[in-house]
This record gives sequence, structure tokens and C-alpha cells, in this order.
Amino acid sequence: MPNKLCMAGAGSGKTHKVITESIAEIKRGGKVLVVTYTTSNQQELRRRFLDIFGTHSDRFVVKGLFSFYLEDMVRPYQQALFPRRIDGICFNQRNPHMRPDSTFMLPGRAEQLDDKSYNPKHFLTPCETKAHTGFLAKLASRIMKVTKNSAAVRLGEIYTQVFFDEVQDLVGWDYEVLKGLNKVMPTPITCVGDFRQTVYETTFGQKAPKTAAEKIAAFKSMGFVYESLTLNRRCIQPICDVADAVHNGTYEATESAVKEVPPEFVHHLGIFIVKESDVPEYTKVFDPMVLRWSVTSGAKLLPTEARCYNFGGSKGLGFNRVLVLPTENQLHFVLDGRKPFPAKDETAQNKLYVAVTRARYSLGFIVPDKKAAGLRFPIWAKAPA
Repeated sequence: MPNKLCMAGAGSGKTHKVITESIAEIKRGGKVLVVTYTTSNQQELRRRFLDIFGTHSDRFVVKGLFSFYLEDMVRPYQQALFPRRIDGICFNQRNPHMRPDSTFMLPGRAEQLDDKSYNPKHFLTPCETKAHTGFLAKLASRIMKVTKNSAAVRLGEIYTQVFFDEVQDLVGWDYEVLKGLNKVMPTPITCVGDFRQTVYETTFGQKAPKTAAEKIAAFKSMGFVYESLTLNRRCIQPICDVADAVHNGTYEATESAVKEVPPEFVHHLGIFIVKESDVPEYTKVFDPMVLRWSVTSGAKLLPTEARCYNFGGSKGLGFNRVLVLPTENQLHFVLDGRKPFPAKDETAQNKLYVAVTRARYSLGFIVPDKKAAGLRFPIWAKAPA
């Protein structure tokens, strides 16, 4: 069976696909491993499995990406590089080899020592018992090379099906690990994700692939069979159309599976411009979920009672009504959808896609009053006093 890359658009039911295929494999007598990045998605996978299967099973294993690297790829074979047991991981929010608030590297952190052996200070904390998360994939890759992909062989002996979820967030060295698994492991691998929703990075450095195009090309070069899920079970069609336009038609068009709208939402459907001066009234009338870049965005604009999520934090969630506070770069799309995002703004582009696809029935964009006239979306008008 060939390894597959499943491009699952927002709201297309990727979690349902992973769970139902896992259950089918378990019923055939197999054992399934699902590797995913975020803690929230790990919890959601376990919850959905329990809902559908009806009970827990030790043949359905969910692991975080970093736990997978440490427990399955590094620790069983670490003696090939480092003799001291690596007990855990150190979560890196920035490159641990860089001086704080500078671009200068700390001394003694090179990957290899003068004798060409691997430097523990490059991969591990000073106590040498914890691995840096930003370099775990690189460490796993180095160990795979030295041990002739022993970890991949072992995984194939334990599991009969492996899923990698949220693969859009993998970069650089993560793909070296995938290459090793793809080359050796007989167990079928299914990678699931949506490169339009890339808002995290799992490693440091400039190693390719980093962009969506580079990642898709990497899967093609490994021989993964392409599959696409384009039916959106969350958003009404007008919202799907706006979401598709964020990436300027680069991906397959999305079709809404929402055919009926609850009566309480019928009076306010679709996409709207909300003038900044009307934001307090709009949030009072509709109580939308406000999506913004960061906790400081719109501090003086948004009412204190407004419910808010950051763009990245809203991944995987859905809300009946959404109000988006665009950044300056994202506002260009709102004002004129024909203007593409510059290549360097891929993160802003992807976060806007995530925000748009959280909305089920109505989507509002906050726009300065002086820019709100003559746009492609109707302006929401509050009722007269």
C-alpha cells in the first residue's frame, strides 16, 4: 500500500478520517500510531476515538510529535551518539544557541566537535539529560543515519498503520525523519494536514522545506500518493469562497456541505464589513468570537466583554459567528481580494485563512471607518436608535 498525503481543507473532517480508518485497522487486528503536534489535537483525537469506538484501546496510540521523537526515534538508539540517558525534553520558544536578544551564537554549540563526534551541547541541555525540542528532529535524523534506520524498522514491527497529523507544521529536519521512515518502514504512512493552516514551526534554522510549495514538493519526491478532502462541513458556501480566495486559487476549490441553517442564524448570514466605530454594537448584538493576531491586538478598540482568540489558538475550532481584526497586511485582502499576499507574508496569509474558516454562518471584518466605503462586502448597519 503506498504512503499517502491527504490534503484536508478546514472543516473537511480530517479527524473523522483518521479515527474511522484507525478503527477499521484495529478491527482487522492491527495497531495504530497517530502522531500530532498540538496538545489540543492529541486530546481531540482521543476524545473522538472514544466517542466512535465506545471504549479505550491500547491498540490506538496517540503521541505528541516531540514525545514520538524522544521515545521512538532517539532514546532506544541514543547510545550510538550519547551514552547518558536522555530523560526528557526542554521546550524551546527560541533558538537556545543564540544569545538572548541578539543574533550571536553562544560558543561551544557547534553540531560536531573537533574529532567529528557529535556535540551533546548542540542537541541537549547543559545537564545532558534533556533534548532541545528545536533540535529533536535533527537528532533523530542523525541517529537514524548512524543506526541504518533501526528506529524505522522497529516502528514497522510495532504498528500496522501510522498517521502523521498536522503535517503542515513540520519543517526542515522533520522531513529528513519522514524520508527515513518512508524509505524503510513497511507499515503504511498517512500524512494529513492543510498547508494553508501553517502557523507553527517545529524546528529552528533555514533548512528546507519551509514554504508550502517546498513541503508539497518534498512529499511528491518521496512518492506519496496525493489525496484531497474539499468538502467543508463547517462553513456556508460564501465563507468557503472567501477562504479559497485567501490563497488566490492555489488549492482546489471548497464545496460547502452545510445545506441547512438554523433559524436563529438566518437573519445574519455571509460576509460583512464592520466599521471600527460599530464594533461595540456589533459584538453586543451578535456576540461573535473575535479573532486577532495577539492578545495586544485591538486593545483600545475591542470591548472588554468581547470573547477573543488569537488566530493560531483558534485552529481546530469552529464558531457560529466570527469577527476578524485584520493586521495591516491582511487588510489589503479585505479591501481588494485580487491583491495577493507577498511571499514573505505566508504566515499572515495562513493565519487569515485559519480565521476565516472558523466561521459557520457569519464572518465580519473590522475596517477603519474611513476605508469602509465601496468595498466588495456589505457594510453592517446598526439599527437606528
